[in-house]
Amino acid sequence: MVKEKQWENHRTKVISCIVFGVYLLLLTWLVLFKFAFAIEEIPHLRQLNLIPFHYETSVKPIMHIKEVVYNILVFVPAGVYFTAFFGERKWWEGIGASFLISLSFEIIQWIFSIGVSDITDLLGNTLGGVLGTLLFVLFGKILSKKRMRVINVVGAAVEIVGIALLSALFVANK
Repeated sequence: MVKEKQWENHRTKVISCIVFGVYLLLLTWLVLFKFAFAIEEIPHLRQLNLIPFHYETSVKPIMHIKEVVYNILVFVPAGVYFTAFFGERKWWEGIGASFLISLSFEIIQWIFSIGVSDITDLLGNTLGGVLGTLLFVLFGKILSKKRMRVINVVGAAVEIVGIALLSALFVANK
C-alpha cells in the first residue's frame, strides 16, 4: 500500500503540531475557562440542554445565531488539522475527532459546573470540523504541495493576532 505523502518535510510537521497545540490550548481556555485568569472568574453554572436550537426567550434571536456561527468557526481549525494528521483518505476520523473534542468539552462543563452543556454547541462544533475537513481537501486541490505551509502561516497569524488582542484586553481591564 502506498503511503499518502502528507507532509512536505519534518519541519512542516513540527510547525503544524505547534500551531495545532497552541490552538487547542486557546480553544480549551475559551470553552472551559471563558478566558478567565482565575478560578473565581469562571462562572459556576450547570445546565444541560438536549433540545437542538432551543433557547431561552430572554435573549434576542440574533445572539443565538451568532453563538452558533462562532461555535462553527472556532472548530474549523480542528477539522483542518485533525484531517491533516489522520490523512485525507481518513477524513471521517478528522470529523470524528472534532466531535469527540467537542463532546469532551460539553461533558467537562457539566461535571465541573462551568457552563451550559448544549447539544446545539456539539452540533455547531462538529459542523465546524466538517467545514475544516472540506477546507483541507479544497486546499489540497488548489495549493497541492504547499497546503500545510499556507495552513500553518494562516493559523499562526490568527493565533498571534488573537493572543495580542487578548493581551490588550487583559492589560486594559487590569
